[in-house]
Amino acid sequence: MSEILVVTGLPRSGTSLMMQILEKVPLEIMTDNLRKSDINNPEGYYELEAVKGIVRNNQFLRDCEGKVVKIVAPLIQFIDLELKYKVIFMRRNMEEILISQEKMLGKDQSSEREKFKTIYNLHLKKTSEFLTSNQIPFLEVEYHELIDKPIDEIEKMLQFLEIAGNKQVLANQVNSNYYRNRSEK
Repeated sequence: MSEILVVTGLPRSGTSLMMQILEKVPLEIMTDNLRKSDINNPEGYYELEAVKGIVRNNQFLRDCEGKVVKIVAPLIQFIDLELKYKVIFMRRNMEEILISQEKMLGKDQSSEREKFKTIYNLHLKKTSEFLTSNQIPFLEVEYHELIDKPIDEIEKMLQFLEIAGNKQVLANQVNSNYYRNRSEK
């Protein structure tokens, strides 16, 4: 894999879980481990501090070639388009994302949920449009599908990445006990 593999999505959409799976492929993960695991992400966040400054400086991406980096959806539009990418785009029910964020922040934001829904849906739309218009291949992975049918979703991911991996070992990274903010469908 010579391109940069980007895992994107909104916060609380399963990006850290996907990074955890990809680490077991094994692929080289770009993380500095500055943000430590906690009750909200017991297996870790898999973040790289340089991503936060991508608007001003995206040169760190050159060090990510052939590796995996997590970039939240609102920042994906600031990648260096001279480089090659594949993207795994994590999706999750918006109510679940909002409830999970509220629990993580320890505050009730239910009065502002509609505003956040509008903003977050706009971020998702812009991300999809950016990837499509720049012809960057991406695979959308629904969080609930990954939890409920990990082997199937991992098979799709491996095919998309054109790599081999032990599906059962990778599926073992999925812990349904961490799916604590499941919406009623």
